[in-house]
Order: sequence, then structure tokens, then C-alpha cells
Amino acid sequence: MERKILWVLSFLVIFILWLKLEPINPSKPSNPVIEKPIPSPSPSPSISPESSSSSEENTPIEESIELEKPVKKPKASIPAESGETPPDFASISDIQERKDAFFNYLLPFVVEKNALLIRDREKIHAILANKEPPSREEKRWLKALREIFKLNKVDVFTHETIAELLLYVDIIPESLVFAQAANESAWGTSRFAVEGNNYFGQWCFRQGCGLVPEKRDDEAEHEVRRFKNAKESVFAYIDNLNINAAYADLRERRAELRRNDVEITGLSLASGLHSYSQRGQDYIDEIESLINYNELWKFNQNKEILIEE
Repeated sequence: MERKILWVLSFLVIFILWLKLEPINPSKPSNPVIEKPIPSPSPSPSISPESSSSSEENTPIEESIELEKPVKKPKASIPAESGETPPDFASISDIQERKDAFFNYLLPFVVEKNALLIRDREKIHAILANKEPPSREEKRWLKALREIFKLNKVDVFTHETIAELLLYVDIIPESLVFAQAANESAWGTSRFAVEGNNYFGQWCFRQGCGLVPEKRDDEAEHEVRRFKNAKESVFAYIDNLNINAAYADLRERRAELRRNDVEITGLSLASGLHSYSQRGQDYIDEIESLINYNELWKFNQNKEILIEE
């Protein structure tokens, strides 16, 4: 009897131990509280889900290499300050559409250059209005201006020598710029405009400085200057009219309009272009005709626009 009892007890102990050693069912979560997954935070609005990545992947590993060896960016074939290449004017079949594209493309450069000239004029007027002599910095600036406009050096800046600069530091009206650009570049379709960004037929006299005209005389050495972009061409053209001794009459007419408080227009200055072309008066008549026919006076700004330093 005692053996039976011991056998039964032994069987119960083994059975209990077997129950304790049974594996947990993996299909049932051990903690029902975390059964529902925690949502991950939404990506930043500026980063699309496709572009988001871990912080390790976002680490700029190559930054130090770029600092040591900067990568050279490829240059645009015809760079423009506005970030846009010139329109293909020749491909625009509608004449008025082509003209509008031509004016809209050049206008920002003319406005910017004239604004710079107005800013310098106002600075000159401020120096003249000041009862105190020009400061050292102002003298350096005035000296640099006189060198730009090829005026004689002066030891002392008097009221007269300062006021003299106003004859040169002044605007060229948009109507005149557009008329000459249209005439000289065939509305932006000429070889010199397309290949050299030269919209005003400006020459240079150093070999390789520009494009050689196809019909140039054998003894001639001039080339048609090549510019990096249209803005540079516009700036150089306005500087030419303001600096070159050949256009002294144009500048005198402009100064007279200023003295009489009369609007400066292309029609009022065109007569000062007699030295711009060998055609003389015929060329002037053509420029005036372009201004009138296309009503280019509507583009004239004649506003004292200031550009911040």
C-alpha cells in the first residue's frame, strides 16, 4: 500500500514539473498593453517621405572634401544676370511678339544702370549741398569718378570741379537704348547679338577681343566686341555715350534739359548721335523713326530710383 502511495506521489510530482516546463505560446503577446503599435512621427513638411532618411544617412560625409577641393560649376553657354538665357528672337514669327520679347529682355538692365547713375547723381548733389568740404572718402570717390570719365586730375575739389561730374553721370532714356539696340542688332537676331551678346555694334581694337566682321576691309583691325551677357552690353553702351568725347553734344543737350527741368527723352538726344554711324543724319533719322513708329517713349522711366548699398 505504501508503495502505491509513493508511486502516485511520484507521478504527481513529475506531472507538475512537466506542466511548469511547457513553452509559452508565441502567438499570444506577453504584454497586451503594447499590442497596438505606436505611430511614428510625421515627416517634416519640407521633406517628402521618399527623401527622409536616418540621421546617419543625412550626415554630410563629403562636406570636408568639397571644402578642400571645390567643385567647379559648369558655365552656361550664354550666361545672363537674370538667370535666363536670351530668347531665340529669330524663332518668334509674330513681329509684335518678337518686339515685346526684345524690350522685356533688355529693360531690366537699362533700368538698373540708370538707377545706379541716379544714385551717383544724388550723392554728388549731397556733397555739393554740404557746407563742409568733402571727406577723405568722398574725395577718393570723386577722384575715381573723374578717372572713369577721363577728366583731368585736380588737386582741390571745388564746387565747379564737383558739379562738372553731373554732365557725365546721368541716364540714357530707355527709348534711345531700345531704338539703337533694335537697329544695331536687327531686333536681337544679328550674328553679333547671338554669338557675342553685342546689341549695339560696339567695336574693340585688340586682336581676339570680339568677332571679326565678314565684310571688314583688309587694312582694318577692329572687331565687334564680345560680351559675357546682355547686361554687360547695355552697361558698356551707356558708359560709351557718357564717356566718349564723340558724344559731347548728346551730353550737353541732356544737361540743358536738366537745367530747364524738361523730361529727358530719346528723341531729344538722338541728334547727338551724329558720330555713332558713318551714315550721319540718315542714321539719326532712322533712330528717331524707330522711336516714333514703336512709341518707345512709353518705356522712359525718368524716375530717381535709388539702389540700396
